[in-house]
Amino acid sequence: MVSVIITTCMRSPYMVQRAINSVISQTYQDWELIVVDDSPANYGERIQVKKTVESYGDNRIRYIAHEDNKGACVARNTGLEQAVGEYIAYLDDDDEWMPDKLLLQVDKMNKAENKVAMVYCGALVKRDTDIETAVRKQKYYRGKVFDYLILDNFIGSTSFPLIKTEVLRKIGGFDPMMQAAQDADVWLKIAEKYEVDYIEQPLVCYHIHQGERISNYPDKKINAYERLNEKYKEYLMSHPKAFSARYMKLAIVYARANMKKQALRIWWKAFLRRPWDFVLNGKYLVNIIRCKKQFAK
Repeated sequence: MVSVIITTCMRSPYMVQRAINSVISQTYQDWELIVVDDSPANYGERIQVKKTVESYGDNRIRYIAHEDNKGACVARNTGLEQAVGEYIAYLDDDDEWMPDKLLLQVDKMNKAENKVAMVYCGALVKRDTDIETAVRKQKYYRGKVFDYLILDNFIGSTSFPLIKTEVLRKIGGFDPMMQAAQDADVWLKIAEKYEVDYIEQPLVCYHIHQGERISNYPDKKINAYERLNEKYKEYLMSHPKAFSARYMKLAIVYARANMKKQALRIWWKAFLRRPWDFVLNGKYLVNIIRCKKQFAK
């Protein structure tokens, strides 16, 4: 069985329904669905979301509501605590799955003969402002992928992988202290100890819209990047390429938050770890200087 977990927070009933419909339409039908509502108690459409979930009349679908907003990580952990399936598959409330997602990922996991802890996939990207979808540009690695993953979260959002429930529980689930990059944090913890695999076929439609998103808050992104760097400080100190990559990206986030002095200090810190990489260092420096404020404080 696959335990599908949809966490929702202040999302329209229409979006939640779209996500649920994509689960019900799966060609693989051995699943349970846990919808965890993390909306504030005073959210106007909270009752309607509950009614939407319960309207399916399917005993495989459960609705759980927090008394008040506790954050995405706690909501995902609530679903994990309640799950009874051998595998976990998260679906963000604003995304949807292709019909064969679970079937192909479970099949890939079974063929791995217990060697793989997670199977991720390709995705389509749909912007609300665009008519057409585009294939998400990403890299693919299998096996022991930690050294690649520390450079860049090529796996993507929580909507993409199928994960062994036992593994996710062993690593402690999601860290409630992570204010952003919550998915990358979990993927790194898994990749430290286990192998992963992938299906290159796009099996998720990842929606980009103007609604509530963590990426709109620079302080949360800065907090998350710095927390991740601290978690893997020992590794980064002995791997200059990874150190440079992570701190250069942190510098860009500071620049986008209109904190140019801090961005330049962090750039210099990264530069000192790989001073011979003139092209990449120069590219980041130019981006920091030219960067316009992209967040509203």
